[in-house]
Amino acid sequence: MTDLLNTSEATERLATAALPESLTVIDGDFVDGAGEQFTVTSPVNGAVLGTPRATSPAQVAAATRAARAAQAGWAATSADDRSRMLMRLGMALIGDLDRLAHLITLDNGKTYGEAVLDVYAAAGLLESAAGWATRVKGTTMVEGSGLERLTWRDPVGVVGIFMPFNAPLMFSALKAGAAIAAGNTVVVKSPDQNPYAAAAFAEHAAAVGIPAGVINLVQGGAEVGRALVEADEIDMLSFTGSSRVGVMVGEEAVRRHKRLILELGGKSANIVYDDADLDQAVTGSLGAIFRNSGQRCFSGSRLLLQDGIHEEFLGRYVAEASGLRVGDPFDPATQVGTLITHRDVDRVHQIVERARAQGATVLCGGEPVTTPGGGAHYPPTVIDCTDVPDASVLKDEVFGPVVAVQMFSTEQQAIELANSTEYALAGGCWTGDIGRALRTARAVDAGMFWINSYAVHGGVETTIGGRRASGFGQEMGEEGFLAYTNVKSVLIDAHGTSAKEM
Repeated sequence: MTDLLNTSEATERLATAALPESLTVIDGDFVDGAGEQFTVTSPVNGAVLGTPRATSPAQVAAATRAARAAQAGWAATSADDRSRMLMRLGMALIGDLDRLAHLITLDNGKTYGEAVLDVYAAAGLLESAAGWATRVKGTTMVEGSGLERLTWRDPVGVVGIFMPFNAPLMFSALKAGAAIAAGNTVVVKSPDQNPYAAAAFAEHAAAVGIPAGVINLVQGGAEVGRALVEADEIDMLSFTGSSRVGVMVGEEAVRRHKRLILELGGKSANIVYDDADLDQAVTGSLGAIFRNSGQRCFSGSRLLLQDGIHEEFLGRYVAEASGLRVGDPFDPATQVGTLITHRDVDRVHQIVERARAQGATVLCGGEPVTTPGGGAHYPPTVIDCTDVPDASVLKDEVFGPVVAVQMFSTEQQAIELANSTEYALAGGCWTGDIGRALRTARAVDAGMFWINSYAVHGGVETTIGGRRASGFGQEMGEEGFLAYTNVKSVLIDAHGTSAKEM
C-alpha cells in the first residue's frame, strides 16, 4: 500500500479509512480470495490501495452453499429480531461515519461531502428495511365458495447481488437490507474497481450480530460474476450496472429460472420550459448531471431547452458549469470529484471527441483536467447538439460529467425528444404551469420523474425502477421490499365443501 501523495495528510487519510483486509466473506469467515490477484487504485491520484486476490469460483460456490444453509434459520428468526439487527447496523454505519466517508472517497473519488451523504443514505435504507421486516402481510379474501382464501408472503430464498461502483455502501444497504429484512440470505458481489466499501458493510453486519451465512461477500471480475449467476443455490439475482452486462445476466437468469431485478443505464431528459424559474432551474440542472461526476444512472444527461429561454439559460448554465471547482475530493471547496478510473477519463473523452466530429459544439470542458494529485478528473462538459439531432451523445449513456443540449418549441416536441432513446429510467421538467408539469410527467416514459427539481433525494420510501433498456423491477419503499418475497395462496376447506362436491 502506498501513500496517496507521499505526505502526512495522505497517510492520515489512509489510516482514517482503515481499509478492510479481507474482501471475501463465506459463512461469517473473512478470508483472502483464492483467485487471481488484482490491483485496486485510488482515482484520487492513481495510488495503489491494495492488491487483493479475487474470490475463486470454488469460493463462490462455498458462499452460495453457506447462504443456502443459513436461509431457513434466518427466515425463522422473528421479524422483530431481524428488524432490530438492521436498525443496529444502520446506527453502526453512522457511528463510523468519518472512517466510511474517507474510505468511499479514497476508492470511489466522489467528494467527501457526497461520501458522507452516501453513509447517511445507507443508514436510512437500513432503517426502512427494518420497518418493512415487521410489516410483511398477506391478504384474507372474502369467503364465497366454501373455501377460506389467504395469501402469505415468503422470502424468495438466496439472492445474488451485483453491486455497482458508484455507491457500493449505499447499494449494499439498499439491496442486502431489503433482501435480508424479508428473510432471504445474500451473496453480494462487490465491484472490482472499488471493493472496500462493501467489505466494510459486511464487517459491520457481523459486528452487530447478523448471523454467519446471512451476508456473504465475493469479489472479482467476470469469472466471479458468472459463477454467481450460474450457482444452483441462487434463487434470485438483483443487478445494478451497465446495460451490456445486465443483458447477459438477464439472459442467464431466465435460462436458469431465477427471479430478477435489473437496474441498468439511463439517458434521462431534463426539460426546461420557458415559464420556469431560471435561477432555480439553472442551479438544479447543474446538480442533475454534475453530482458524483455524472456517474449516476438517473443523471439528467440531456438538457432540453424551450426556444424562448434557450439562449439566456444556456449562457448562464455554461458560465456556472465552467466555474465548478474540479479537484481533490477531500478539499471542502471541490464541487466535482473524479471518475472511477483513468480509463473512464479516456472513455468519456472519446465520446466527447466523437460528438465534435459529428458536428456538435462543445461549449465548456471537453478536455481532461490535470491536477497536482493526478486524479482521474474530467471537467463539467456541455455539448450543444441543437443542429446535430443524430449525435451519438444524445443516445449513448456517457456515465460522466457530460450533458447534451437540445432545443424544442412545443410541449409535444419536448416529450418526443425525451422519449427518443431506448432508455426509460428518469426525467424531469421545470415549469410554472402545474398542468403542463403533470402532463409531461405522465407522457415521459420513465420510472422516476421530478418536477421543479432533479435528482433530489426523495426519501428511502420512494420507489425507483427502470423501463425498457433501463431494466425492470422496483427498489426502495414497499414495492422494493416486496420484490424480495414470493406470494403463496392458501385455501382452507373449513366446512368440508369440496368433499361434498365429489
